Amino acid sequence: MLGCHQMDEAVKQVQLEKEALQLESLIRAAASDCRQDETVQYPIGQVICTRTDKGFKMEAILENGQRIEAVVSNG
Repeated sequence: MLGCHQMDEAVKQVQLEKEALQLESLIRAAASDCRQDETVQYPIGQVICTRTDKGFKMEAILENGQRIEAVVSNG
């Protein structure tokens, strides 16, 4: 029984790592794609771009609802 629990935890950890990499890739793509206040669509999710005086505030959202926020400067 303990082996199944450990396997479940390992699968959850791999899934979390995969989602983190996907969110990071959305932010990287949007860093060059955002031009104004807009929502940029990608095959794995979307990024909401909000222009600031120093660059963009971005919120990346995967199709499963996982999300992350980032601030990307112009410099």
